[in-house]
Amino acid sequence: MIFRPLVRLAAVLAVALATGSASAQMPLTGINVYPPDVNLNTKLDFQRFIVVATRADGVTMDVTKQAVSKVANAAFARVENSTVFPVADGETVLEVDFQGLKASLPVRVKDAAADRAISFHLDVMPVFARAGCNTGSCHGAARGKDGFRLSLFGFDPVGDYARVTREIGVRRINLAVPADSLLLEKSVGSVPHTGGKRFGVDSEYYATTLKWLEAGAPQDQGVPPKAVKLEVYPPAAVIEGANSSQQFIARATFSDGHDRDVTTLVTFMTSNDNSAPINPDGLVTAAARGEAFVMGRYDTHTVGSQVLCCRRMSRTPLRRSPAITSINLSPAS
Repeated sequence: MIFRPLVRLAAVLAVALATGSASAQMPLTGINVYPPDVNLNTKLDFQRFIVVATRADGVTMDVTKQAVSKVANAAFARVENSTVFPVADGETVLEVDFQGLKASLPVRVKDAAADRAISFHLDVMPVFARAGCNTGSCHGAARGKDGFRLSLFGFDPVGDYARVTREIGVRRINLAVPADSLLLEKSVGSVPHTGGKRFGVDSEYYATTLKWLEAGAPQDQGVPPKAVKLEVYPPAAVIEGANSSQQFIARATFSDGHDRDVTTLVTFMTSNDNSAPINPDGLVTAAARGEAFVMGRYDTHTVGSQVLCCRRMSRTPLRRSPAITSINLSPAS
């Protein structure tokens, strides 16, 4: 006899199998490049960018390293390791291609031949923040730590400058031999430091602080521009599969209109280490299935991006069983 419910079940299973097979070849719907524009000021400026591909099911993929990127006019800018650098004043376009999907964004270069003076407010203070020196558990505590106090999260740069340069004389900074400054020696762990080693001698943080000391530890002239906006990219990510990753970058805009890539100066955090842990450089590596908010803190600004981590769908089509069309209920002889 024909058992019709089983026939209908077989039909449903066949549709599900076909859908699962199709999902193994989920098409891409487009790519996005972040940030949406590049503005370079002075010869030391640069801007990282990331390329994110989106599938038809909403899953996003970091394809920055796989994408082909170039500037339309190499006379104005150049691309190296997913970073745009200035060459000469002018405007051009960054062109990106991934598997036939294309995107472009404007690149503007200004004062490409000019150097940028080192700034205590804009260069050194962010190093203190990134290294964790001015947090509540370190020198940012109300009473400071080990005889040295900084303002919490850098809210008082003028006071911090005085404490760094005027307290205990040459012990904290040594302008005659800048590399021997206690400020640097403790940071790199070459002398005992309760907070331990904060960065290495080959890091940009060491280079920035040393450059400031070699320049005579100057205070900023006039009122330096303040950060008025922080952007963290991508604004959202849907990551499929454990150990898949997404790089996040950050850009700050200042009151005088210029912006800077502050990816390596932002303090990155996550609301869910079990699903979306993030390393100090902004790389999220998916773990357990779940949701998280990835946040970046720079100066007085904190901005977040939503991250969803889901299981990886099977990319191997299931083997189909023969359809059941009838069942024999006769007793065995």
